[in-house]
Amino acid sequence: MTRQNILSHVLPSFLLLVIATIAAIFQDKLQAQWITPLVWAPYILVVIAAALAMQFAKRQLLLSALFTLINYLFIRHYLQAPIDQPQVRYVYTLLVIGLPLMMLLNQCLTERGLSHTNATTIYGLAIAVSGLATSFYILNSTYWVNLLDSYFAPRSYDFLVISSNGLICSSVLLVLSLVLYLWQRTSIQAGLFFVMLANLVPLYCLDVPYISSIFCTAAILIALATGIKTSHDLAYRDPLTGLNGRRKLFERLAGLSRPYALAMLDIDHFKKFNDTYGHDVGDDVLAMVASKIAEVRGGGEVFRYGGEEFTLIFSALNKQDAKTYLDEVRELIASTPFVVRDRSKRKTSSAEQRNKQKQAHKKVQITVSIGVSEYGSGQSKPEQIIKAADKALYRAKEQGRNCVIVG
Repeated sequence: MTRQNILSHVLPSFLLLVIATIAAIFQDKLQAQWITPLVWAPYILVVIAAALAMQFAKRQLLLSALFTLINYLFIRHYLQAPIDQPQVRYVYTLLVIGLPLMMLLNQCLTERGLSHTNATTIYGLAIAVSGLATSFYILNSTYWVNLLDSYFAPRSYDFLVISSNGLICSSVLLVLSLVLYLWQRTSIQAGLFFVMLANLVPLYCLDVPYISSIFCTAAILIALATGIKTSHDLAYRDPLTGLNGRRKLFERLAGLSRPYALAMLDIDHFKKFNDTYGHDVGDDVLAMVASKIAEVRGGGEVFRYGGEEFTLIFSALNKQDAKTYLDEVRELIASTPFVVRDRSKRKTSSAEQRNKQKQAHKKVQITVSIGVSEYGSGQSKPEQIIKAADKALYRAKEQGRNCVIVG
């Protein structure tokens, strides 16, 4: 994954948390007319977030918004009294431990929509935990409060109202959430991590006025931004390569008003390769080539045009200057050995057999042909420039492949 993709996942959520932190620090300067909208903001935003999540059948986003709402409701209605009251301590401890645990479970379970077994499992678990916690308190509140106090009794530190054990447990869960993002590196995983973090801050710093309103608002805004980013990726991003697709390409071309260079790139003998080794290996080739093209210099933007074809746009270069960077990409791909692995045998063979097969893995050379054209010389429409680049690409094929031709 490129640094640009990581920044696109993390930066919006991080900035929202920075703004929330600044607002919490200077909360005493809030004017009276802003207090009521601030208190009601989480309720309004959660309706919008839930509607978006349900529209796109995103269970992870729906539950992250609902868990945030539950956290906010409990802080507003149960945790405004002194912490030495038994009910307050009971609710507080359950939130500190139970909330991040449920959020982590929501993050761990693969997204399969709102009605899949994954979804019904976590719905049922959340309801069961809530019911048991309420029943335990009603039946024998003294015993359960004392039990929780023996390990998690809230106490005041500098700006913190939490036990050391509670801080450790919730921090461990938060770190596990971060590990999940670093492992999968998707926008949804990044968003879920930041939503959990935003929900824990008001529990850690419970004595700061309006902190729950500020950070729960931030948490739901993060969930909303994540939902919008995920929806955008579904519409524009190719799931196999992670590159933007054809729809995004034509939107980008429509917005370009200055001269630019455009290149069409095609993997050589890809159909023959697919027929020989199978579509799974072919997908691996596409992913490898895409990762190498994404390293292009010169400000090139990369799109998957379709099949084994890719498009590159250089918005500030002419075709001759772009050719220099395209040759770098072509050489990088040609010099990267591709190892053909038999996935089906790997799943069924023993470790000894796999070691033997490793010696027999076939290395093949992947090459690409590229045609490049530019805006101008009677070519002002995107379709005309793509057609000219395509013609140059076919000339590259005719001239022996693994080369860049300027059209």
